[in-house]
Amino acid sequence: MADEKPRPGASAARSKASTSEVETKKVYSLEPTRQELRIRGYILFSFWAVVIFLGVPLWYVTTSIYRAPLPLGQMTAWSEGKECKIEFPLLVDVIAPEISGEKGGAGDTQDMEVADLIRNVQLHLDDAREGKTGGGHLRLKLANLTKSEQCLDRSRELGRSNRVDSDEDMDEGENVAAILRLLPGQPGSTAHIHSLEPSSRTIKLFYASTHNPASSASLASLSSYTAKMLQEVFREEEQMITYFLEKAATSTSEGNGSREGTQPQAGDVDMSRKIARMLKYSPTYHITFSLFTGSGVPSSWDIVPAIENYFAPLLSALSPISNFTVDSQVQFYASFSPTIKPVFDDNLHAWTLTKDDLSNFINSAEWPLTSIKSYPTINFIIYIPDHSFSPLVIPESSVRSNSWLLPQWGGVSIINPKMEVMDNKTVVNSPPAHLSLDDLKPSLDIFATQVLALLGTPSAASSASSSLPIRIDSLIRQRTAETLLSASSTLGSLARLVLALPSIAIPQTVSTSVDKTLGALEKSCAQLRSGRFIAALREGREAATEAEKAFFERTMVAQVYFPDEHKVAVYLPLLGPVGVPLLMSGVKALKGIMAARRKGTL
Repeated sequence: MADEKPRPGASAARSKASTSEVETKKVYSLEPTRQELRIRGYILFSFWAVVIFLGVPLWYVTTSIYRAPLPLGQMTAWSEGKECKIEFPLLVDVIAPEISGEKGGAGDTQDMEVADLIRNVQLHLDDAREGKTGGGHLRLKLANLTKSEQCLDRSRELGRSNRVDSDEDMDEGENVAAILRLLPGQPGSTAHIHSLEPSSRTIKLFYASTHNPASSASLASLSSYTAKMLQEVFREEEQMITYFLEKAATSTSEGNGSREGTQPQAGDVDMSRKIARMLKYSPTYHITFSLFTGSGVPSSWDIVPAIENYFAPLLSALSPISNFTVDSQVQFYASFSPTIKPVFDDNLHAWTLTKDDLSNFINSAEWPLTSIKSYPTINFIIYIPDHSFSPLVIPESSVRSNSWLLPQWGGVSIINPKMEVMDNKTVVNSPPAHLSLDDLKPSLDIFATQVLALLGTPSAASSASSSLPIRIDSLIRQRTAETLLSASSTLGSLARLVLALPSIAIPQTVSTSVDKTLGALEKSCAQLRSGRFIAALREGREAATEAEKAFFERTMVAQVYFPDEHKVAVYLPLLGPVGVPLLMSGVKALKGIMAARRKGTL
């Protein structure tokens, strides 16, 4: 069979079909063109540009934590005691009218004898302080008689009014911790004795009549006695300040046990017991006087004039240390705690309370003693027992005062009705309908002693510290040291907190309070070293207040316990829907660019 000849136009048809297939492949190809890749890159870049240049800065601005600058190094230095040492002078003016020739004689020679005595006493005091740091340094100087007599008269006047000198009251006399008057003893006396005036800073030292200033042995005897006597007067104050310093040092070293406390000596006060009894220092205290009666009488009492006459002068003397507000209340048919079971003593003819009953005597469930004050409250209670439990006494009391102190709370005094003996029988009268000034005076005197103990004043158990002005001066110095150390410790805690939590917010108010604290600390330390103790306490009190304000800043404390897990829980719902598509699109675009480069189509 002969080959068929192609029909005309068949070749042209096949060529057109092939061309159509090629064109179809070009139209439906999955490979992106260069222009498409460029457009995709622009789109992806625009999304990432919005995220990076708009979203990230906006997120940073809206979520960033403001941290005001703080002088952390200076704060730490204060807490470690490197900026200020709690040291201050205790200036003692020496007045020797008989020795210094005030009544005639060879004045120059006698002044030299007094100067030798002062120098020897100072050597004894310096030797006793060797190796000790902090606290008061006793410094003796021969007083100017005219100025010292003026200071002595002012001290007596202030003592009669139970008030201490303020910064405005004192010029050169403000540094004087005590005035030592050297006086001849009784004729024939062979021993040196001393006494303190209860209402002034004067210490009278009566040297033996056998004292011979020209004799070195006699001079050494008087010098040794004087030095030991001055140390005894200020011993409890020194113990208290040493306790504060050791406590601050132990707190700073985080209790590593490397510091050993000072070994107690004979005659030292039990500091742990005293601290447990004291109230925490506050710029303001509230005092409530309460009259609780087991029956309906007495129905009235002269508490207002009693406070004005017997208590207000003491509060005035304590005003440089703290402010006091006072109120009173009366509660009828106030029975003591139901756990108390008085026992009748036939020998005493009275109902008795044991020492264990005293701590449970307060009936907190029924007696209105709850205070709503923001500062500490001191409660003083006068209790009049019901006739069925009269008289009510404390036989184990050493002074039979029928009163006791409740540590860090207040005091209680029981006033029993008067008793009479009729027909060889002891009869207890009914409680009076009204308590007069004379009835309240013993209790108010006891409360005055108790408030001094609650505030931490050196005790008057011995004659060495029986001078009220000296005791209050000691309390001022103790509270000054306490406020300085408290403010410094708070600054150190704040600095450690800021370093430990980098994400915690620090408002500008915290920085301002820290600056005020540092300024007040520097002023207080300078005033303390110069002997201006009232001004030092005022600055120290401000420093402690501002330090507490900075540490307990409300907006800062709210973020202290905000863990990172909470942040992850907040950001995951945002990062998932937004971040994953952007990331996957970026990966896909990179793969496309790399593939196009390999094929040479880019």
